[in-house]
Amino acid sequence: MTGPIPILVYHRIDDKRLSTSTSPNVFRKHMMWLSRHGWRSLSSDEFAFYATRNNTFPCKSFLLTFDDGYRSLATAALPILQELHFHATCFVATRQIMEEANAGEAHDSEERAFLTWDEVKGLHGSGLIDFQSHSHSHRRLREQSEAELTLDLRISQEVLSNRLALPRSCFRHLAWPWGDASDSSRAIAERMGFQFQYTVARLAFQHSSSLQHIPRTCYDGATFADFQIQFWLQSGPLSRPWHAMYPLVRKLRRPGTVPEAQHAPARDITPVRKQG
Repeated sequence: MTGPIPILVYHRIDDKRLSTSTSPNVFRKHMMWLSRHGWRSLSSDEFAFYATRNNTFPCKSFLLTFDDGYRSLATAALPILQELHFHATCFVATRQIMEEANAGEAHDSEERAFLTWDEVKGLHGSGLIDFQSHSHSHRRLREQSEAELTLDLRISQEVLSNRLALPRSCFRHLAWPWGDASDSSRAIAERMGFQFQYTVARLAFQHSSSLQHIPRTCYDGATFADFQIQFWLQSGPLSRPWHAMYPLVRKLRRPGTVPEAQHAPARDITPVRKQG
């Protein structure tokens, strides 16, 4: 393995100034900086190939992910990905993806927040964006019994399989909503074929990382300077002490197992408390 593999997560690429928003201009600066410095993005299949075979990852590799399935992935992010030849993985909450009939009611493109299934198929067909599971209902883990969670994840797999005309075995990646998972929920997901499970932490993926606890860093709303600092901490000369220090600092500052806020941007180098 060639150094840590940073995994980035964004939600909306728009100028709405929501907690989940990143301006298209700022997002483009983030991606341009990576491109200029020789970084290459991995598809979910490439990441799986290198992560499971103990193969050396290509030098300066990273994984770019988007959560929920917002329409701005098609309208704002895709042109930037095409320009830079970057791949991305979108973790969709399948219940949120709109039918074309429903989308017709929200004909104003500025008001329709989520992709339609036709748009998902088109993005998948571009060869630049993979689609994987973010559950079906996007409910908090504590709100579901084990039986309800099992059904929710199964529906997500089946919907993705049917809509994209692919075997269920193609959907091996699961990003837990809010990064919230437990030992029992991870075991359920693993039995269902989710070999790669993602949480939220300001850490990169390393050789020692568990495939059921893959860290991603949320960059929603992060300024260009904040982005550079956090990415450098995870991948630069100080990445080894950072990866050793951060879990200890996080544990001391916040006892217990409450996950880091998925929607909190990487604006500083210290952990933040969980938000909605």
